[in-house]
Amino acid sequence: MNRLHIATRGVCNWRERLASPDRQWKRGFSAFETAVSWELASSGESGLPAFIDRLFRENNYDKPVLMFAVAEHKVDLPGGNAASQCDVWAIVNTSAGMLSLTVEAKASEACGDEILEKWLVAGETERAIGNRKNRWEWDYVQSHLPNSDSLLQVRYQMLHRCAASVIEAKRLGFQHAAFVVQAFNTPDKSFQDYAVFCQALRIPAVRGSMATTSSVDGISLSVGWADCPLSTDAEIAACT
Repeated sequence: MNRLHIATRGVCNWRERLASPDRQWKRGFSAFETAVSWELASSGESGLPAFIDRLFRENNYDKPVLMFAVAEHKVDLPGGNAASQCDVWAIVNTSAGMLSLTVEAKASEACGDEILEKWLVAGETERAIGNRKNRWEWDYVQSHLPNSDSLLQVRYQMLHRCAASVIEAKRLGFQHAAFVVQAFNTPDKSFQDYAVFCQALRIPAVRGSMATTSSVDGISLSVGWADCPLSTDAEIAACT
């Protein structure tokens, strides 16, 4: 994790942080649409995209205010080959206290990674295969999620992105964490993957809603889905 960051000067700075900008940076794709939505929202009252702001207000996190956000924030997963790279990680001040928020943005792309059951026995390198066999990374991720016996059918990407919010909350001494899927015209399959995740956590899966799960080491964890519109020409022009 890099501890040093600089302020953005528009959506172009978001592109620079992508792993594969030539492939990922396209209008209608999640990386581009996320950058536009967060840049536009940054000058608003709460600093959060409207549909995410609404999730907090309707889930007893009144008066949410964005303190700062980091694009493509990496959270280390000890024992793994790579960090969990969150599309957005943010610190939000709410009526309940400071909160660590991780955002997984989805557009036309499907959810990444296999389901956990397949991920644990996969791997493209000898090191990755050994790591998954010994479960070092997964044990760490699992320790930052609510207890559940039904995670094997959940996409691993959702699991470690959600855990990242708790990991960062713990690092900063916060009592609240949240994981939100910011969706831009996503296929139904993506929401179905999210619904499997919610079922494993024993919370309802509802578009445009957030629910709070059981706490993790004293940290309250909420999970939500926000459907957001694709950017317009005028909105893109305003933040470039």
